[in-house]
Amino acid sequence: MKQYLLLILLLLTVGVGLDAQTKNLKIRRSILVTDTIVDEQAKIAVSSDDAEQENDEIDALYDDDLDAGWEGAPEDRNVLSMGMRFRNLALPRGARIDSAFIIVYSHEGKSKDDVAKLTITADANDNAPTFTEDSLITARRRTTASVRWEVAEAWGLWTPHRTPDLKSIVQEMVNRPGWKAGNPIAFIVLGEDQGPSEVENAREWESFENIADPGDGGDGQNHPERVPELLVYFSIGGAQVESTIMITDTIVDEEAKLAVSSDDAEQENDEIDSLFDDDLDAGWEGAPEDRNILSLGMRFRNILIPQGAKIDSAYIVVYSHEGKSTEDVARITITGDANDNAPTFTEDSLITDRKRTSAKILWEVKEAWGLWTPHRTPSLKAIVEELVNRPGWNPGNAMAFIFQGEDQGPSEVENAREWESYENIADPGDGGDGQNHPERVPRLVIRYSSPDMATSTRAVFDASVKALKVYPNPSKTGEVTLEFEQSGKTSIRLYNNQGQLLRAQQNDFGKQVRFQTANLPTGVYYIQAQQGQDTYVQKLVIEE
Repeated sequence: MKQYLLLILLLLTVGVGLDAQTKNLKIRRSILVTDTIVDEQAKIAVSSDDAEQENDEIDALYDDDLDAGWEGAPEDRNVLSMGMRFRNLALPRGARIDSAFIIVYSHEGKSKDDVAKLTITADANDNAPTFTEDSLITARRRTTASVRWEVAEAWGLWTPHRTPDLKSIVQEMVNRPGWKAGNPIAFIVLGEDQGPSEVENAREWESFENIADPGDGGDGQNHPERVPELLVYFSIGGAQVESTIMITDTIVDEEAKLAVSSDDAEQENDEIDSLFDDDLDAGWEGAPEDRNILSLGMRFRNILIPQGAKIDSAYIVVYSHEGKSTEDVARITITGDANDNAPTFTEDSLITDRKRTSAKILWEVKEAWGLWTPHRTPSLKAIVEELVNRPGWNPGNAMAFIFQGEDQGPSEVENAREWESYENIADPGDGGDGQNHPERVPRLVIRYSSPDMATSTRAVFDASVKALKVYPNPSKTGEVTLEFEQSGKTSIRLYNNQGQLLRAQQNDFGKQVRFQTANLPTGVYYIQAQQGQDTYVQKLVIEE
C-alpha cells in the first residue's frame, strides 16, 4: 500500500507518459534548465550553472563552450576542469538508479589523436550551489564515486556524445541522508596532466550560452537543443522512471519561445556593450565626464499573433535595477525593429542602425523608482499594430523594441533608468541573494482580437509564457496529451501556421488533458492554453 501511495505521489510530482507496448509503467519527465523560471520551484538553470576552470583560475561564467582535459603544448600546459549543475531532479531519496549519463554536443571537431582523460565526480552536497567566479570548481568536496571517461573517438562539429554510465555517482547522491527530491546535482569533470603533447588533449562541448559560430557555417544563434542533457533512469515501487533534465536556454524545440542572452543589448553612444550584463540602461548621462546617450534593445520571440490582428493593448513591464528619485527624468523614445522577424542582437552591429517603425512612443520616466520594483511602459499598441500589419508578418515571429535615449543637456543627475536584464543578479550589496531572478526580467504583454476570436496572448521575454508539455510531438493525426503544472479550468485553442483558430476546448479539471487532432492535415500548428493568469504555448507537428 505504501508503495502504491508513493507511486501516486510520484505521478503527481513528475510528468506521466504511458507506453502501452511495454509491460512496465514508464514515466518520462522533461525539465528545462534555462535562464528563466515560471515559479519558485526553480526547475531551470541560470548562466552560472555551468562553469570552466583553467588550472587554479575560474573563467567567466558566460562562454559559449565548456572545456575539459589537458593542453600540453609548451606555451599552455593547462589542466581544464568544468562543472555542470542540473536543478530540480525529481529523484526520491534512496531510489534505485538503473543508469545515468550526460549527453553533450561538440563545440568543434576533434580527431582520435586528441585523447582527453577525464574524471567525472559530483559535488558532495545535498543541495549543490550554483557556480561563482570567486570559488574554484575543484575546491568543492566531491563524491567518493567517480567515473573515468577517456574520450578517444573522433568528434564532429555539433555532434552528440554520451558520457559513460554515471549510475554510481547519482546513486551516492540520492542515498545521502539529506537528499530530497527536487534537489540539484552538480557534476565536476576533471582534466589531468597528460604530459607534453603536440595535440590538445581536451574536448569542448556546447554550453548554456552556446552560439553557432558563422565562421563554422553556423547561424550565429543560440541552439538550446545542443546544451548538455542529463538522463537518469531509476526505479521505485516497481515502476521504471526516466527523468530528463536539460540545461537549455529555451524550451524543447527550435521555436525559442523565450529569450537567449543575445535578446537584450545595450549601446552607449555609438558603441555596443557586452551582451552579458545584469541590467539594461536607457536615457542620458549628462555629467561632464560622461555625456552618454544610452540606448537598448529587447527582443521577444514566438509571438503567436495572426497577421492583421487588431491590437487592443500592448506594453512592457520592467523591474528596476536600482532606486531613482523624481529628479532623474529619462526621456526615452520607443520604436520597433521594422523587420518581419527581428533578428537577435550582436556585439558587432549597433542597435540604433536597425530600420525602425514609423510608430514611436515617448516614455518620459520621472516618477521615483524603488529597488526591484515593477514599472510599465506607455501603450505600445501602435508599434505592435504596425508590425503585425506588415505583409511578411507570420505568427511565431519575433519582435524587437528599441529604447533610445537623447541628449538632455548638462546635468548633475543621471537622467537614465536601469532595469533588470535577462542575466539579472540580485546584488548582495543591495540586500540580494546573489541569484538570478527570472521573475524580474522584462515581459511583453499584448492583448488582441481577430475576426474569429477575442483573446489575449502574453509573449514573455523570460518565458513566463509557460512551455506546454505536449506528447507525442511530433504526432500522428488523432489525439495528443497536454500536461499543465496544476489542475484548474483551462481554455485551449489550436491555430494553424497562418494564425487561424481551428479548434477550441474547455477543460474544468485535471493536470492532463486529451486534445483531439483527428483529421488534421500534416503540418505545423500552435496550441495556446489559458489557465487563470497563466498562458501556455507550444508548437505541434502533425506527421503522416
